[in-house]
Amino acid sequence: MEFQRVKGMEDYYPSDFSTYFSIATALREQSKKFGFEEVQSPAVEMMKTLAAKSGDEIKGQLFCFEKKGNEELGLRFDLTVPMTRMFVSKQRELQKPVKWFSIAPMWRYEAPQKGRAREFYQLSVELFGSNRAEADATCINLLISCMQNFGLTSEDITIKINNRKLLEGLLLEVAPKEKLPSLIHLIDKVKKMKIIEFEQELKKLGIDGAKLEIVKKIINIQGDSSIINSIKALKPKGEAELGLKELEETLALVDKKYITIDLSIARGLAYYTGNVYECFDRKGEYRSLAGGGRYDELVSLFGGESTPATGFAIGFATLTLLLTDKNKLPKTERGPDYYIAPVTESLLSKAMELADSIRKKYSVDVDLMGRKLSKQLDYASSIGAKKVIILGDKDLAEGNVTIRDMQSGKEEKIPIKKLS
Repeated sequence: MEFQRVKGMEDYYPSDFSTYFSIATALREQSKKFGFEEVQSPAVEMMKTLAAKSGDEIKGQLFCFEKKGNEELGLRFDLTVPMTRMFVSKQRELQKPVKWFSIAPMWRYEAPQKGRAREFYQLSVELFGSNRAEADATCINLLISCMQNFGLTSEDITIKINNRKLLEGLLLEVAPKEKLPSLIHLIDKVKKMKIIEFEQELKKLGIDGAKLEIVKKIINIQGDSSIINSIKALKPKGEAELGLKELEETLALVDKKYITIDLSIARGLAYYTGNVYECFDRKGEYRSLAGGGRYDELVSLFGGESTPATGFAIGFATLTLLLTDKNKLPKTERGPDYYIAPVTESLLSKAMELADSIRKKYSVDVDLMGRKLSKQLDYASSIGAKKVIILGDKDLAEGNVTIRDMQSGKEEKIPIKKLS
C-alpha cells in the first residue's frame, strides 16, 4: 500500500477509540475525586525546554523539527516537563499545593514494540508545592485507586518503590558522585539485561570485585515493608539515611499490600530526586503500567522559585493489554440511542424531522442510503444502535411508530408524540 501510517503510531477506528475514551474517562474521574484539575499544553515545545533535564537517552529519542529561523522545536516526550513550564509561568499567583492532571498523546522516536509505541497516550498527574510525605502518598493512593477502579487488585498489580537519595547514597560507597548518573542509568535497565552483561557494564564504570558485589547486593534488596530492616543493615548515612526516612514516612500512608520495596527501581529520567516507583502486573508479563516520583529541582531548573513537586503517569498501551488479558476493559458505548428506519423512501423527510425533534435528549442516526428495512436493521446492528424506530405508513396514519430493542429483539408500538 502506497500511503501507510507511520510505524509505531496507531489509527483509532471507532471500536478502538471507544476503548481509549472509556479508559480516559475513568482515569479523569478518579483524578478529580482526589482534587486534581485538568490542564492541557501544546504538543510542541522549545527544544531547550524538552532537553533541560531529560537525560541523554531521552534527548536521542526526541522528535525534532527542522530549525525555522531562530526556533528549535520538538514534540513533547512526557507531560511533566510542559506542566512544570506552565506552573513556572504562573507560579506566584497560584495557591499551593497545585494539583494538575492531563491526558494527552506524546512522542518518542524509538523502536516500536509490544506495549511501547512512538506515539502514546498517558494520564500524567503532577503536584507542586508540598515536600511532605502526604503529597507522595496522595499520588500513590490515586494510582492505586485508578487500578482498583478497573477491577485490578493487589493480586493483579504491585507498585515497586525506591528512593533516589537512598539509592545514590548507598552507591556512593562504591562509585564517585560523577559516575552516579551512568550507574543509575545502568541499574534502571538491569531487569532487561543478563547478569553477565550487567557485570561487564559495571566494570566499564570501574566497579569491580567487592564493589561489584555490593552493587548487586543493594539492587537485590526487594520485598514487603519488612525488608526495611535489610536496608538499615547497610547502615545508610547522610543522603541515604534521609532517603530511607522519606520512604518510610510515605509507606506509612499507603496501602502496603500493593507495595513492593525494590532498590533496583531507579527511573531513568534525570529529574527525579526522592521517592520513585513503578507499577507492574504481578506475573511480570508486561512492561511498566505506570511510574513516577519526586522531582524537587525541576521547577528551579526552569527558572522558577525552588518548589517541591511529585507526580506519576499511567500509560494507556500497557494498561489496555493487561485489562484485556484480565477481561476487565471498561464497557464502551458506540452506537446511537436510536436509529430511525423509514420503510419507504417517501418517509425519509418524516424520519429526518423526527430525528431533529428527539436529538434534544438522545443521540439519533437516520438511514442515508435508501435501503430496504432488512438492510437498515443490519446496519443499525453493526453500528451498535440500542433501539430502532421503524417508520411505516400504516403506523404513522394511526399516530404510532414501532420501536425494536436491538438487544432483545422485542418490538412495541408507541404514540409518536411520546417520542417527540
